[in-house]
Parts: sequence; C-alpha cells; structure tokens
Amino acid sequence: MGRDPRAPSAKAHGPHTLRVYRGVVVGRHGDDVFVELGPRMQGVISARAFPTPPEEGDLHEFTLRGKEESLWALQLAMARSLPSWEDMEPGSLVPARVLRVHQGGLQLKVGSLHAFMPRSQTGLTRGKRPDVLVGKTLTCEVLEVDAERQRVVVSRKAVLAREREAAAQGRLDRIQPGRVVQGRVTRIEDYGAFVAFGRGHEGLVHVSNLSHERVDHPGDVLRVGQDVEARILYVKRGGKRIGLGIKQLSESPWVALERERYEGEVVEGVVTRPAQFGVFVAIRRGVEGLLPNSETGRDDKRARDLLAVGQRLALRIVSLDVEAERLKLSLLHRDGSSIAPEEACGAVDLAEHLEPPAGAATNLGDLLRRALGGRRDRDAAAAG
Repeated sequence: MGRDPRAPSAKAHGPHTLRVYRGVVVGRHGDDVFVELGPRMQGVISARAFPTPPEEGDLHEFTLRGKEESLWALQLAMARSLPSWEDMEPGSLVPARVLRVHQGGLQLKVGSLHAFMPRSQTGLTRGKRPDVLVGKTLTCEVLEVDAERQRVVVSRKAVLAREREAAAQGRLDRIQPGRVVQGRVTRIEDYGAFVAFGRGHEGLVHVSNLSHERVDHPGDVLRVGQDVEARILYVKRGGKRIGLGIKQLSESPWVALERERYEGEVVEGVVTRPAQFGVFVAIRRGVEGLLPNSETGRDDKRARDLLAVGQRLALRIVSLDVEAERLKLSLLHRDGSSIAPEEACGAVDLAEHLEPPAGAATNLGDLLRRALGGRRDRDAAAAG
C-alpha cells in the first residue's frame, strides 16, 4: 500500500532519528500515551515521560526512538536522545528466528536486529545438540541490550521457566506472540481498536493491522462489542502492553502477488487516489502501487492531471518489493513506448481479487466494479 513519503522509515532512518516531530495527544491507555504525528503516522510514549500529566489535545514535540510494530516509540524532544537499542527492553517477550549455531550458542534475528542466545539459555536438555533449533522461530525473553556491539541477548530457557511457573494459572501460554485469540472489541480510537481476551487481558489492534486493505478509521470495519479473532504480535512490559493483528490471520496479498506476477509484466489496474508525486493504482485486492509522474510519458503534466480516480489502465511492473510492500508501475515499455490497453493480462484476476470483504466500509469494490463493467459494456458494443 502507498505510504506518505514524508513519513520516516525504520530502514531509511534507522530505529531512531534526531528530527523533531510535532504531535497531538489523542488518547491514553494505562501508562501508554498515544500521539498523532501526521497522516497515518502514530506513536506511543510513557505518561511518566511528561513533566505534568498529559491530556488529549496537548501539543508536544517528539523524536523517534524506533518502531514497535506499527507504532513509533517516542521521546520528548527536550529529553536526551536514547540509543536505538534501548527500544528493546529487558524482560520483553519477542519472536526470534534461529539463523545458525554460533560459538557458545545460537545466532538469531529479532526483526531486523541481530541477537545471541548462549548455549546455557537454549533450554535444551543435557546432550541435545543446539542445531535442532536452527530455522525455528522461538518465543524468547530479552536478557540484555548491548548497544555498543549492536545486538541483544535472549533466552528461551527463561520463557520455558515462565511457562512452567504460570502453568497453574494458564495465563502466560495464552499471550505468547503468534497465538491466535478470541476477543471482543472494547474501545475504538483513531489509531486502532482495543480488544479484551482471555482472563483480563487487553491488546491493541493498530489501524494498520486491521486489514490488508487501506483502512482510514477503525470504526469503518469494527464496532464496539464485536467478537473478533486476532493474532498476538508482541508482548511488552510483562504483558501490560500487547499488540494484536487481524490481517495477520490471512495471507498477505503481496505474497500472493509475488507468486503470480513478475517484474516487467504488463497488468491491469485501477486508479485509486492521486498524489503530488504520481497516482496510486490498485492491481489486486489489498495491493496498491505507485505510478510516478515520470512514468506516464508526459513531461508537461502530472499524473493526477492526466488520470482520473476509477480509470482503468494497462501498466508495466517496474519493481516489486514484497517485504517493504512497495510496487512501482509504468505506462511505458522499457524502450519508452506507450503500453496499449489490450496488452494487459489479468482482467479476470483483477475483478476477483479486488472484491471487498464482507462488512468492509470501502468504496474500492464499487469503484472497480464500475470500471470493469464499463469495459464489458464497451466490449459488447464493439462486438455488436
């Protein structure tokens, strides 16, 4: 999906940045204060970071410490900038993928961060080789954050110990990252929906984790009291902060796109929204690509002045980055010649994959049905 080019990215800026952002307090849940920094850009900060209790509508300046799933971890601009690795807190439970056996233990990845697990922290019984864990994703506890060496030290043994200690209450095993839980929506805010589940647990489904399709407001797809199913994405502060995801229960349309399409292929799409630097085009349900001004073949006009929302196009896939969910499109062949409408493939797929899910408050499906229907009418008239 398209992203505001003014918004920072963890890849571009690293997990932190010294740039100052002005934000408005939009909500509070326990110790967490939620801040609106701009269009589709939200952050969270501890209430204890403020000199006086924050209230909704308060305006402050912040710097970014890093990304916690879809929320930026914030710090007041007047405070000292913290090392990016402090975004990982000792005691947090994180999913870690085991890469290889390393001297004295295992080398892992926690998101984009490198991590190390000492042999004594694997939780394996005596005599069992640590390479049996290679390739697996484990729930681990963060033991130590080493900023100078830029890695974290994690433990599987500590998690196993926690599980044994909590077995009698049956609590911890219900809030491990990766678990699917049944819950009920308790509150809806601009930045997401809170869902109660289990025995007294509550988690936040950020707006970006509601659907693979673009959602402008959580209230468009959820209502208070609605029963939902969600996957636990992360657990922070000993279970006091839990991140949930609904879209993670289904395959990402970007993964499906990678299987079905390739760079250089000409496909059909429908213009969904204009931007200063081009227009966004949907080529299947949940996937929008950018058609830049430079790829229209017209140097005298911007794409938004040439193309209308709902207009159907034949485009070439210039580049596809599934991990970053970025797609660049062009109205031109590699040699600079224009692409003819009949060159596009996938008309049936476009109609099928862009059908909106039941209950989704979006006009994208209607938009595409009108576009597809218009083409069928023109084809029928030509045949007659």
